[in-house]
Amino acid sequence: MDKLEALSSRIFPSDPSIGKIGSIEYNVWLAQLFGVPVLGLKKETPRMRIALAVYGVVATLVVTFLYTGFEIYDMIFCWPNLDKLTQNICLSLTHVAGALKVINIIYRLKEVAGVVRKIEYAARYYVISKNQLKAFYRGEFENKIPLTIYASLVGFTGILGIAYLLHNPTGVAGEIFPYRVKLPHWMPFGLQLAYMGFSVLVFALQIVAIDYLNVTMINQIRFQLKILNLAFEELKFVSGQAAHELSLDRRLRTIVDHHNLLRNLRNEVEEIFRLPVLVQFFTSLIIFAMTGFQAIVKSENSNGASLIYCYCGCIFCELFVYCWFGNEVSEQSKTLTTSGYNCHWYQFGPRYKKSLLIFMFNSQKPIVFTAGGFMALSLPSFTGILSKSYTVIALLRQFYGR
Repeated sequence: MDKLEALSSRIFPSDPSIGKIGSIEYNVWLAQLFGVPVLGLKKETPRMRIALAVYGVVATLVVTFLYTGFEIYDMIFCWPNLDKLTQNICLSLTHVAGALKVINIIYRLKEVAGVVRKIEYAARYYVISKNQLKAFYRGEFENKIPLTIYASLVGFTGILGIAYLLHNPTGVAGEIFPYRVKLPHWMPFGLQLAYMGFSVLVFALQIVAIDYLNVTMINQIRFQLKILNLAFEELKFVSGQAAHELSLDRRLRTIVDHHNLLRNLRNEVEEIFRLPVLVQFFTSLIIFAMTGFQAIVKSENSNGASLIYCYCGCIFCELFVYCWFGNEVSEQSKTLTTSGYNCHWYQFGPRYKKSLLIFMFNSQKPIVFTAGGFMALSLPSFTGILSKSYTVIALLRQFYGR
């Protein structure tokens, strides 16, 4: 694991001393590579900005919006058939939610850039000790590896779909999952195949990049909370002599400022992504049910079953990373009060004790991310969605049997 961490540190390297966050640069690079026009989140030349803007607008219009419109149009024709309808809904809901995420990230790009600047500031001014530096690099590693695994899984599924499409073009194109789409008749069949395969793959990776930009910010807050906890360890071994009182007060003010910054960051990230995450949780319940139903149907027929299983795994990962890192932020924030109490506060002066008491009172309220304010991003929420999805699968299976 240490060798893998050392290797990942060489790819989009991080440097907290200058506020360089490699995991965010990696995430932004992935988004720009697949046509999401997120500009200003990392250093870019004017020419590069123009090129990325043109490429992003074209890719977004042709892939994100136009292809989603063709999928929704196909829903009109497959409405009477439950099997075909669920195949269409599986991907159409994902793409509609993805289109909303693209619109949201472009509309709030200035706010996203503001959050990135604050994360860079936190790395530059609050990562001080050796242990804090180690926690920072470990957190960056924990950001990059899940993103790589998640993107690889989605990319593998998209490439598998293209191979399946080329192997049986007439039986797959516009007929079964994941290519239930109604394209114009004037478009040559070869162009239809290329457009289907390319759009599904690129759109899926666009969604990965946008989803994980949110998750990256959540995880940045998580390991900044870890760094905040480590700041109290430095105070454990400092004696309470009068000569140290002023420096201790300044150090505690720094800790309080760091905590306030993280709470503000949580509020800003929540405000930016609250609607897309709410839509994601709502659609995930339906998508899990639809993909589970399709897995049952395809296992009986074995026609496209492997794609269904891979796609179901992608949706599983998409929701799981939100819930896992949201849960980790909440758990990490709960330890702040204990860390504050465990320092040698009884050796310090009354001013320090009073400031520490106020900090401990404020830190008792955990930092919690939610899906639009309705559901916490936590592991119980994740298992709850799986449980409700199983109920819907059983209902669909009963209707299909009839």
